[in-house]
Amino acid sequence: MKAPDLEAYVLGELTGAERAQVERHLATHPEAAAEVERLQLVTGALRRLPEDEPPRRIAFVSDKVFEPNWLRRFWHSAPRLAFGCSAMLAAAILAHGVLARPVQPAAAAVDSREISRQIEAEVGRRLEAAVTKAVTQVRDEDEVKSKVLVRTALDDAEKRFALARQADRTTVEANFDLLRKQMNRMVYLASNQEGAGK
Repeated sequence: MKAPDLEAYVLGELTGAERAQVERHLATHPEAAAEVERLQLVTGALRRLPEDEPPRRIAFVSDKVFEPNWLRRFWHSAPRLAFGCSAMLAAAILAHGVLARPVQPAAAAVDSREISRQIEAEVGRRLEAAVTKAVTQVRDEDEVKSKVLVRTALDDAEKRFALARQADRTTVEANFDLLRKQMNRMVYLASNQEGAGK
C-alpha cells in the first residue's frame, strides 16, 4: 500500500474518499499523525505572514511610464534649480541696472567696470549661498533616507528572526511530543511484558 499524500490532506486537496483513507491511516500510524500536526503548524504560520507588495522602484529599462518629463526633472534637481534661479537673478539685476539707470549729471563719469565688478560679486555671493543651501538640503535628505532604509532592514531582520525562532520552537515541541509518545509506548510495552512474565 502506498503512503498517503499528507501534504494534499493538510492543504484540503483530497476528495472525500481519499480524505477518509488518510484519516484511517493516521489513526493507525502515530508518526504520520505527528507529521500532519507539523505540517498544519507550518501552514498556519505561513498563512499569518503578511503579504508584502513588491517595491515600486522595479521597472523595465524600456518602460517610460515612470520617467518624469524634462520640466519635473529640472524642477526636482536642487543644484540645477539653484543655478537656474541664480541665472535669472543675475539677468534681473543686469536688466535693472540697464533699464533703471538713474539720471546723472553729464559731468559725473560712470565707472562701468566698478558696477560690473559689484554685480558679479553680488551674483557670486548669492549663487554660492544658494548652491551651499541646495547641497546641504540634498545631503540631509540622503541621510534621512539612509536612516529609514537601515531601520526598515533592521525591522525586517528582527521579524525574520522571530519567525525562525517560532518555527524552531514549534519543531522542537513537535519532536519533544513525538519522543514523549514513544517513551509512553515503550513504558506501556515494558509493563505489559512484566505482567505477562508474572
